[in-house]
Amino acid sequence: MNDTRRRPNLTSRLLIRGVRLGLIGLALIAADIRASDSRLADLFEDPVLARGKGFEVRQSEVDEMVTGLRATLASTRGQPIPEDQRGSLVTQMLERLVMIRIAEKRATDADRARARELADKFIAETKSKARSEDAYRRQLIATGIKPELFESRAYQQALVETIIDREVKTSVVVPDDHVRDFYEQGIDLQVRDLTPLLARIEKEEGTNAVAYTEGLKRLAQLKKANFARLERPETVRVQALLVYTIDRFTREELSDAEKAARRERVVKAIQRLQAGEEFTKVAREVSEDPDIEKNGGEYTTVRDAIAYPELRVALFSLPIGQLSDIITTRAGFYVAKVLERTPAGKVPFDQAEAEIRNALIGQEVQKRLPDFFDGLKKEFEVAYSTNSVSAVR
Repeated sequence: MNDTRRRPNLTSRLLIRGVRLGLIGLALIAADIRASDSRLADLFEDPVLARGKGFEVRQSEVDEMVTGLRATLASTRGQPIPEDQRGSLVTQMLERLVMIRIAEKRATDADRARARELADKFIAETKSKARSEDAYRRQLIATGIKPELFESRAYQQALVETIIDREVKTSVVVPDDHVRDFYEQGIDLQVRDLTPLLARIEKEEGTNAVAYTEGLKRLAQLKKANFARLERPETVRVQALLVYTIDRFTREELSDAEKAARRERVVKAIQRLQAGEEFTKVAREVSEDPDIEKNGGEYTTVRDAIAYPELRVALFSLPIGQLSDIITTRAGFYVAKVLERTPAGKVPFDQAEAEIRNALIGQEVQKRLPDFFDGLKKEFEVAYSTNSVSAVR
């Protein structure tokens, strides 16, 4: 029931960091792996695009990363990256490779230990979504990723994150009144930066009325969005089990005969539950949800996190404590029992305070990253060759 287990997270909505492990991090790891597997040996056909103290980045690495990233994002998001964005993508991948090389040179023993801890956690979470170690490896290999390289790149990604946390994040302090301003007035770092700019435009002679008007609209939109993030949607806590009617790896539908056999398994599971067996016990024996061993079939979710409309309707209309009939979706058969619903409303300040503070810290970190990266590149004397396909700072 992967599609229904996500919980609202204020930090994840406010903080967008390319260095964090997650969907983009996973895609970058996959792309980086593809790059490592097909590097040209001929220097004339594989020019150096960037070099610094003790490292270099070649054209083949960047090219293969771009190709791999486009393929990975297309498969995970269902949309290809437009060709006209290739230039900026090449620049991003080149910069990312430079940062990885610098991180490897700059890291302390403590950084490496922390990065190993983060990478191991990420890898463990990835494995937990597969039914077994063998299934985890087969899933990676099926997408053209060697498990060993996947794990190596996860470590590199974590190493970059660790250095940023140590050298940038630890120096950021968010005043208490800024946290309260966010909660009461919707003021975050973007609003705080935009407000004095609009004030200057308003005072200048020959004020650009269009720019000022658009700026006011933007300011209002930011505050409105921040207030919206403090609104807690209606949530539901539910027990559920899932039996797939598609191949979990190819996403292709199973045959009618296989579907019928699987439906019969679900019918028997319902009969056991109706006879009084514990839901967790039955779910662990029947459910094919990758997270079943970890959570025993219990989830807390919100409406927007549920991908399948049939399941969404059932979970938010089923009487509390009542076992559902078979809920058929395009992924498979669900059986659910609602344990609790929490009405929508504004999150109390004491519950939101920590996440607001972390989100504001994240915004400040993001703001400082360009200067931080520039400083590292100067320290490592990074130089870009004329072969670079797009301008890089």
